[in-house]
Amino acid sequence: MYCKEVRTIEQELLEQIKQVMRQSGKTQADFAAHQETSRQAVNPYFSGKKSLLTETGKDLLDFLGVSIQLIPKGDKQ
Repeated sequence: MYCKEVRTIEQELLEQIKQVMRQSGKTQADFAAHQETSRQAVNPYFSGKKSLLTETGKDLLDFLGVSIQLIPKGDKQ
């Protein structure tokens, strides 16, 4: 059960990250360049194959200039 809940959280986080990227015009290639690596190396984070709950995920949030905020259930915006 725990793994399923974490997976759901990661999927929601990924969707929000993709939305921020669309709004800001930033791409996977931009993040890869920022990380000094290839787009292929960062793609698994964007496709959900690798966890965003890592240092790379934190780097991605920093790159986008956003942070994770916990919102009590029932207060979703």
